[in-house]
Amino acid sequence: MTVASSKDAMRHIKLGAFTGEPTDKGSYRHNAAHESVSGIEGDYDAGTMTVEQAVDALSRAGVAAMIYTTPSHQQPGKGHRWRVLCPLSADVTPSERQALLARVNGVLGGNLSAESFTPAQSYAFGAVKGKPAPDVRLVDGRYLDQCADLDSTAIGKPAADRGETVIARDLSHDTFRVEKAKAMLESAAARLAHTTVARNEALCREAYLLGGLVANCLLDRESILDALLPAMAESGYTDDHAKGDVAEVERVIDTQLLIGAKEPFDPAPDMGWDDDDDGLPDDDSIEYLLGPAPDETPQVAGLPYLTPGQCADLPAREYVVKRLIAPGQIGCIFGEPGAGKSLIAPRVAYEVAQGADTFDLRTKAGPVFYVACEDQEGMAGRVAALHLELGPADTFHLFNTVSDLFSRGPSIVKGKSKGSVDLEALRKAVAQVRPQLIVIDTLAMAMPGLEENDAAGMNRVVQIGKRLARYGAAVIFVHHGTKAEGNTPRGHSVFNGALDFSVMVKPADANGIVRGMIRKNRNGPSDLDIAFTIGSHRVGTDIDGEPVDAPICLPCDPGQAEGGKPKLTDAERAARDLFLEMAADGPVYQAAWRKRAADEYHVSASDERESRRRAVTRAFKGLLKKGEIAVENGLLTFPYAVEIHDFDDDVEGADQ
Repeated sequence: MTVASSKDAMRHIKLGAFTGEPTDKGSYRHNAAHESVSGIEGDYDAGTMTVEQAVDALSRAGVAAMIYTTPSHQQPGKGHRWRVLCPLSADVTPSERQALLARVNGVLGGNLSAESFTPAQSYAFGAVKGKPAPDVRLVDGRYLDQCADLDSTAIGKPAADRGETVIARDLSHDTFRVEKAKAMLESAAARLAHTTVARNEALCREAYLLGGLVANCLLDRESILDALLPAMAESGYTDDHAKGDVAEVERVIDTQLLIGAKEPFDPAPDMGWDDDDDGLPDDDSIEYLLGPAPDETPQVAGLPYLTPGQCADLPAREYVVKRLIAPGQIGCIFGEPGAGKSLIAPRVAYEVAQGADTFDLRTKAGPVFYVACEDQEGMAGRVAALHLELGPADTFHLFNTVSDLFSRGPSIVKGKSKGSVDLEALRKAVAQVRPQLIVIDTLAMAMPGLEENDAAGMNRVVQIGKRLARYGAAVIFVHHGTKAEGNTPRGHSVFNGALDFSVMVKPADANGIVRGMIRKNRNGPSDLDIAFTIGSHRVGTDIDGEPVDAPICLPCDPGQAEGGKPKLTDAERAARDLFLEMAADGPVYQAAWRKRAADEYHVSASDERESRRRAVTRAFKGLLKKGEIAVENGLLTFPYAVEIHDFDDDVEGADQ
């Protein structure tokens, strides 16, 4: 073993060859001169993963390697520090190095440093005089280039800034949390047992999430293996993917547990917003997400189904805003600039945080995230006005530093880039707090670079919403309406088609009343009475001591917004609901609407089609007379078309 007088005097090792061409400064070891790779080197300096853990992970994966500690290992404030060398069976080109290193990084839980991915990086080896000799371990196994099976769990170069580390805690003393964790494990096993496609991805996802529970001492590896191994055998994964090798299934689980442990997870966080004696939130959203017990669900060829009796016995669905917003759903409040959409949205969100009725609709109290990406200072004033008007709402969180939820992140995980820095930070906050409602205001400002008329771009917006909603929160995007008609949110129809509910905010009428018109609602009727006026509230003074007022949404009394507008009959309401349903998917031809209304018994339940046809005609005339629909060139349209404006805050080219 070589012994150097200092760290700087240590010799370096590099598993590869260089051309011998120096840089202008005389360096022979640089990326441009990197000619071939005969092995992979990786550096670990995070301090928490022991040599024994690394050896165990590599042994389970069957990778031949040598691990040696560095002179900084176990020094004060340094923790565990070591390097890993993995030989190849034959030389490869430098372009292949990243993928091979990602295999090792995946086996080691994504813990290797970013410097490991620098192609020409070499590492010191040996001992320093007066320091402890390095701890050297040899691991028997396969050459790394013969381990193609590890590509499914490979992890690429980490982001330069991984954000603030979540501190793990020992929560094993809390029986409530322990039971929650056990229920989540049982649910994960049930889902995996019934998964017949993308089983490897499903296993990685479930094990990753369970790793966060292990970090907080709520589960242990043995109980997880006891639950997941039989589930993977039942799904056929053990035979099909692992060729009957249970150790391979264990390796995948262990790898994801290590990665997941970096994000410790508390299944029942105490956010200080509940008055119960145990200090825990009165939140059954986790139970709601778990679904029915697996032994109660019959199957056909492995596909679960519900009998009519089970459908009748299903528990009542939860809500965020009764008859309008349900947990896990995606919605939109849209309208032209200045109509009031960024006034009604914070009002609804604030009252959800309080558990107070909003527009005469019951809410379920819970944390709320309001992400103000546009007019951030102005939104702070509006929230201040709500505080003065409605009183405190300690679980209302205004995020006014978020500017980009759309861009791809810098890090690569399993070959795919993660979300933007803002999105990842918001996602972690959602996982910790489990809000009831998340509002993104506005979509255009939160998604810089989005081409709104592009299907792929708007589908990405939908997926971002679903990612934030995965823990049970409802997500509302505040957005603009189309310039020409205004009856759907602006952008490609894939966005409108994915919405569970939408509200179009129509500018104030002659009486100063702003109407929120339901354009889509999977949870209730389309004629909810949502209307308000715009007032103001004194929220303070400016730097010159002059008063500062902020606008505020003031809901109208039920019925006030109608202004004498005739009520709809049951037949007219059914006919209008069918029109709204069809309008969500595109233009509505009068003939097609009439045919569906009559053929599908929407308006009349008569056995005679002619009677149903006449009922549709009467309902149609009633809707025309009452101003609920209009007809133009054979198409049914909304009578409240938004006028064309030059929007100051449009995304450039969005409507081209």
